[in-house]
Parts: sequence; C-alpha cells; structure tokens
Amino acid sequence: MARKSDLTVDVLVIGSGGAGLTAAATARKAGLDVLVAEKEAVFGGTTATSGGVIWIPGNRHAQKLGQEIGIDDTLADARRYLMIEAGQYADEPRLDAYLKYGPEMVDFIEAQTEVRFHAMEFPDYHPEEDGASSIRSLGTLEYDACKMGPLMNSLKGELPQTLFLGLALGSSLEMKTFMKAGRSAKAMGFVMKRMVRHFRDLARHGSSQSIVRGRALIARLARTLSDDGVPFWLESPARELIAEDGRVVGARLATPDGMVEVRARHGVILAGGGYPRDRDRRRDHHPGVTATMEPVLPVPMGNTGDSARMAEAVGARFNGHLSSAAAWMPTSKLPGATDDTGVWPHLVDRNKPGFLMVTPDGRRFVNESENYRDLGLHMIDAFEERGTDTCWLIGDRRAIRRWGIGFVRPFPILHGHYVRSGYLKQGKTLNDLARVCGIDAVELEATVTRFNGFARTGVDEDFGRGASDYDKHHGDDENRPNPALGALETEPFYAVRIYPGEITSYKGLAVDVHARVLGHDDQPIAGLYAVGNDQANVFGGGYPGAGGTIGPGMVFGWLAAKHIAESAGRVLPGVPPEASDVAAQ
Repeated sequence: MARKSDLTVDVLVIGSGGAGLTAAATARKAGLDVLVAEKEAVFGGTTATSGGVIWIPGNRHAQKLGQEIGIDDTLADARRYLMIEAGQYADEPRLDAYLKYGPEMVDFIEAQTEVRFHAMEFPDYHPEEDGASSIRSLGTLEYDACKMGPLMNSLKGELPQTLFLGLALGSSLEMKTFMKAGRSAKAMGFVMKRMVRHFRDLARHGSSQSIVRGRALIARLARTLSDDGVPFWLESPARELIAEDGRVVGARLATPDGMVEVRARHGVILAGGGYPRDRDRRRDHHPGVTATMEPVLPVPMGNTGDSARMAEAVGARFNGHLSSAAAWMPTSKLPGATDDTGVWPHLVDRNKPGFLMVTPDGRRFVNESENYRDLGLHMIDAFEERGTDTCWLIGDRRAIRRWGIGFVRPFPILHGHYVRSGYLKQGKTLNDLARVCGIDAVELEATVTRFNGFARTGVDEDFGRGASDYDKHHGDDENRPNPALGALETEPFYAVRIYPGEITSYKGLAVDVHARVLGHDDQPIAGLYAVGNDQANVFGGGYPGAGGTIGPGMVFGWLAAKHIAESAGRVLPGVPPEASDVAAQ
C-alpha cells in the first residue's frame, strides 16, 4: 500500500457500513472521485454483522411477491403506517422522500452494483396498525467468497458467537432448519449436507466460502467499489472536519502514516454508525438505566459518536427530539465479556414457546414475543417502575433443548460449561432457580402457573402474547394452540440475565431530504451530509419492520450521493433527470 498523504477527492465518505458504501458506490457511478475512510482495521461497520435486511415499501420484489400471494400493498398504505409509527415526531418531507426514492434506490443499486436482493414474507413490527403489510422487507442474496479476492482479508467477519462451528447461517428458514435438527431426520439431513459443504470449504480455503446476510451486502458493495477503483483507507478515523467560509471542505484523518488532510471538492458524507458507545451522549440522551449502565451491545466498539462531535464543532444541530433514543435489543453477556463478541442479541429464543421473562419480583412485565425495539422500551419502563436493573429470560428443559437460549445451543450441543461459568443459571425446581437468581420464589411459582394456563388455552390474558401476526410468525408453527405460547413444565429450569441493549442509536444529526446536515438555524451546512445512524432516525424513533435501520441508511446514502452528483453537474446512470430530482432547495 502506498503511504497515505494529503490529497483531494470529489467525495469523502467517513464510515464503511451499508449506508456509507451505498453513498460511495452511487457517487462513483456518477463519475465522481471517491475515498472511503474507515476507523476500524476492517470494513463493514454494523451492517456486516446484521441480518442484511432492508425495509423498502413498494420495491419491485415486494410487488411481485404481493401478486403471487395476493397482497396489495401501496405507498399510500406505507405512508399511513409510517405516520402512526412516527406520531408527533414525524418529519413528513423526509418520510415522503424515503417512500418515493426507496424503490428507485433498490433498482439503481441492483442495476449498477453486485448487490442482489430477494423478497421476504415478513410481518411489519406493528401488524395491527393501519397500513401495515408483510412484504416490505428484502434480504440480501448469498455471495461467493472466491469473488472477493484480496478484499476478503479486510472484510469484517460475523460475530463469532453467532456462528455454528464457524458457519454463518443465512435465511431465517435455514436457521429454523438447523434448530430442528435434533428432532427431525429431514432437518438433520439438510444440516449434514450443509456442514459437509462447510467443512470442504474449510479444508480447501481455510474458511467458509458462503458470505451471507449483512456481510453479503457489504461484500457485494465492496466488490463493486474495488472494481470501480475506489480506495478504502482502514484504521483511519476522522478527527475533525475542515470548514472554510461556512462550507465543509474535508477532514483530518489519523491514518497509520500520521495525520492526513483529505480535501473534498463536492462533499463529505458522515456514515460513522451513530453514538451507541459514547458514554457522555448516552448520559444526556438515553432513558432510565441505559443512561448510566455499562452498555451491553452487539455493535462495533468504534461506534462512539465521532461524527456528531465533529459536526457539532462546525455548527451542526443534534436532534434528540425522537420517541426513542435507540433501536433497542434485549441482550445477554458472557461473564467477563469486554466487547461485542461476548454479547448475544436475543432475536429467536424469547419468541418461542416455553420461555417467559420476569423481574426479580417474579412477575412478568411484557409480551416476550413482541418486536425487540418495543420490548426494550417496556424493559426500561419496568425497571424504573419496579426499582431494578435486572430481568431474566426463563425456560424449561424442553424449551432449552428445542431452541437453546442465548449462547446456549439446542440439543444435542452440550451446555454444562455455560452453567459452570455462571452465564446460564439452573435449578432443579422453580424454587431452586429463584434462589440462584435472586427472584421472589412465591411470585415466580404463581407467575409460571398462570402463564402455563395461558399456554393451554392459547390466550395470554395479561400481555396478549401470540395474538399478532408478528408473534405467530416468530413462534413455533408446530406448537398448539398458539405458536408463541408454551408451558414451562419440564425440570430442570434455566435462566439468563437480559439487558436493555440496542443495535444502534436513533438520535442523531438533523438533516434534510437530501441528507444535508442542518445547523441551528435549520439551514444546510454546505458540503456536509450525514447518513445511516449518524442522522436522526427518519421514523422519529419508530421501528416499522425488519430492515428498518439499514433501509433508511441506504436510501439516504443514495440521496446524499445523488444530490452531490447533481450539484456537481453529474447524473446517475439509468435515472432520468425528471425522476431524480427532489424539490430543489
């Protein structure tokens, strides 16, 4: 690699997640000279360890799926739904831009890059609301590692705790099949074939050649950028923005070769992943215990709010007026964990029959199957109301063998070492488990007895678990009478402590429909853009459906690059001028 030194480009992108790389690819396709600067030693950001799903109403894949299964979904439907999601925090011009240009972004990215999506039937997170649908989420198709060449050396890996013997699972269907392997000959056959392929890759190449989920999205974008000659500067965090005469004209980067000044003729795009690990910002903007607790997050350690601090230093306004500070995610952590590799995001187990959640008083406080963002809010509220910072996810032997719990894998994988480490609490009876965890034993017995009654009738009279399409989708379709409700009856009983974690912060820099950063006078700061989780959430802190963070990140990354290109007298290939113009501002 050539020694890094001061240089000038057309566009500087700071951050290499899905939003940043979408912006970089779009700008490059318009003929602009682009540099991507990444803080970490690998590229991919939070996106690389995500599901790689984007929520884009009206996209062509969704329209085709809707025709096949008889669902009519319009942008007007999506707008009604989003206005409910955003409520009083709705930024209607940005919401309208998102809805209008989301499908166009998908078409452009698929036509101009290696990225390929596939339709998913996946209920929106509030399916009971007017305008909700089940066909708006898109997944990313698997990618072959052999196409990456030297790029594989710096592509961010999956979170190791989510791998199975080094294998990353792709679709939710594949994950369900793996979880059934201990009780289904057909599923076991599928798993064996998949593992044979995996071990063959290990023998020949030293790693799996199947790149899936968010990592596939990043790999496909990076392959395109590399082919188009866009350099990635790794281990090169931005330290400050350069502003002259009221315009941002570049940034100073702390590269391995020393401090380097990168000038940007047409724009700097901030895509640094938000502030989830910024202790000061959390203290000022996070609610309840999350403001001061040690964060238990499955997000990169480098997401420390650098972009917001740099932007504020040149007059930017931070927008903290949202319904939620973050995209909450219930998490657990291994004893002694010091980074994101010791944190588990509870996306699967809590939704399944045979599990419930309680605080130390032994009482439930939530529909355990609801979407993770809402569950996090309810957890924080319950902690405040009950004067605690602790809750437990509890399952019986049958549930643990069937689904696992956090780091603990389903049968036949052994879990004794998790008990010995203290991560997994165990009790022969509920009373024993209560004693180990510090839970009120009498209340826990009463709670489980009441819950088991709900499981037998199929109706949760306390929190409505299993009533919505979302709950049912994430439950066990073999469980009767309700896919989301199952009794806890089989000894021994197990518990894992759950924390109110998050997958990203939602509060961020105020921006307009072009993703231009706004000052305290609500006027754009020339030359400065913020995308992804560096900008304030377009849904006002709401979470409409699967892919509700990466989707907006990519749309506004595309809009930022489009605006820069048009301002520089360029056009995006394949985008007619009359279709590529948000109202001039």
